[in-house]
Amino acid sequence: MSNRNESAGNDKRSRILDAAQSLFLRYGVKRTALDDVVREAGIAKGTLYLYFDSKDALFAAIAERLCAEMLRNAEEAIASSSSITPRIVGCLDTYIGSMHRLTAQSPHIAELTESKQALATAIFSAFNRKWRDLLRKVLRDGGIERGDAVDMFWAAAVGALRTGDSAAKPYCARLTALTDVLVAGLRHSRPR
Repeated sequence: MSNRNESAGNDKRSRILDAAQSLFLRYGVKRTALDDVVREAGIAKGTLYLYFDSKDALFAAIAERLCAEMLRNAEEAIASSSSITPRIVGCLDTYIGSMHRLTAQSPHIAELTESKQALATAIFSAFNRKWRDLLRKVLRDGGIERGDAVDMFWAAAVGALRTGDSAAKPYCARLTALTDVLVAGLRHSRPR
């Protein structure tokens, strides 16, 4: 019985998060009221408060969910290949490329990703550390030991966004070319 209740609870929580994220993307965090989330999720107001005691808590849960999803996608991209370039490109695209594409869908996503709220800032900082550690491991496994290598690949990924279409396929093609050059150069350089 408890499994069924837990599953129903997770479903309601997910519905609330889906509704809030949709509204936040459409109207922004500031312009979205909790009553709007209740209507969009098709739940009673009391149900919302069983899971989230404020809009800030809801906001933080969405930020947490976005970060967990990006980290999961990066891990899957890394696991999907044994070659270093596709592993690096997959990792970079799941964070930099996908976040850029999400941002392009809504001018309000910046409120979710660049919040000055302490809780969201802590969530995004922890995610950034985990993601950088993940990329660092991929690089080390590929024979790249330089301490500043993560920053170099980060810069290449951001630069690739600014040089053409940011849709996944053309972006990843440009990023693959840049990654091949960096991998070749960094494998032959001494660690710093």
